[in-house]
Amino acid sequence: MKKIGVCGVVVAALFLGLAQTAAARDFDGIYTECGLGGMLMKDKPGMASFTNVTWDSGSTASSSNISSPDTCEGGSAKKAAFIFDTYRLLEKEIARGEGKHLTTLLAIAGCDESARGDVAQALRKELSAMAAAPGYSTQTRYEQAKGLYERFNQRVSSDFALSCRNG
Repeated sequence: MKKIGVCGVVVAALFLGLAQTAAARDFDGIYTECGLGGMLMKDKPGMASFTNVTWDSGSTASSSNISSPDTCEGGSAKKAAFIFDTYRLLEKEIARGEGKHLTTLLAIAGCDESARGDVAQALRKELSAMAAAPGYSTQTRYEQAKGLYERFNQRVSSDFALSCRNG
């Protein structure tokens, strides 16, 4: 009986470590360590990212959380893939302050409905600052999506940590 209890503690510790690793993964990590690109190009992060984006718009990177939970667990992969896949629509909806893609992003981030208006307004300011920066219009969709992903995560973790559980 004691062996079962010890095994349970060890397994729980392993899962906790995996969850912390997945939560710490940034946008680049998701597209370079996960999916088809991550499997085929482990030693070439640029090629891994390129493979994921060009092969299937990053869907294998985001779905790796199901097939490879040790590398792509949690909402970060879903959030990154969603931002990349719907960036142009998100850009317009964030500027308007409403829309189904914006609502979906806030739901993926686990934002309470009562805080979504405030989070959307903060995200609108972030996107406005990004768009006003020199060179924004010449960035690739990947670069723009990465910027939005990073700013969104930073804003949520600093200002809305209690309202957005998967931010």
